[in-house]
Amino acid sequence: MKAALRNPSFLIGIAITLVILATATTSLFWTPYPPTKIDIVHKLAEPSWQHWLGTDPFGRDVASMIMAGARSSLSVALIAVLVGAGIGIPLGAFASACGGWVDNAMMRLTDLAFAFPALLTAVMITALAGPGAGNAMLAIGIFNIPVFARVTRGATLAVRELDFVMAARATGRGEFTIMVRHVLPNISAVLLVQITIQFALAIIADAGLAYVGLGTQPPFPSWGRMLNDAQTYIFRAPLLAVFPGLAITASVLGLNLLGDGLRDLLDPRLSRSR
Repeated sequence: MKAALRNPSFLIGIAITLVILATATTSLFWTPYPPTKIDIVHKLAEPSWQHWLGTDPFGRDVASMIMAGARSSLSVALIAVLVGAGIGIPLGAFASACGGWVDNAMMRLTDLAFAFPALLTAVMITALAGPGAGNAMLAIGIFNIPVFARVTRGATLAVRELDFVMAARATGRGEFTIMVRHVLPNISAVLLVQITIQFALAIIADAGLAYVGLGTQPPFPSWGRMLNDAQTYIFRAPLLAVFPGLAITASVLGLNLLGDGLRDLLDPRLSRSR
């Protein structure tokens, strides 16, 4: 606990992340205005006490849309990371335990997946399956699978050769038992840090898909589509692009700082070097 309080990356990262999570949670039951409410009379209003961040070309309250967009972005990112980790971690552990041609075949498949840029892969999947938040979750989650598989395999190979694992193997325990009871718990720190990194990347990917019209669909707000809508009014109302851009930046920055802080706290080699 004392080490966490002395780690600025961890403190700043978790503070920003908690604010974003609180904003998304609050939007479930309260926003200053209904996020989809159109009020043409007050369109493109400047920030004021009535509309904290102003209004968009349809008179919708920007602050309410930012809050609802946080819920959308975090939901897509969470499901995408769960899909990637839920499939990729077991695959990486299985490849490491089997070794031989099974390991080589699975790693070559991950290499093939890495040959295609993440956003391009997501665009291709959503273009084939159709736009929408559900397909965006699936597309981003599929790209996360090889990432988690390779990270898990690399961390597992390092731990499987340690003395306590060799001792467990000498007692006659099976590879599956050793993997579940001894190896995976000892690489949980690596996986936790990777989860925070992929969560941040998933938010960026979701914003990119929404920006090109393949993510969350109207009328529900999303940060990426707010940026797309704002580009038409970039000279007349530049703040329309600033606020969703700041929301994306803050979310990614908070998660990256949180990941760096967790790495510093959970990696014993870094702990000894401080």
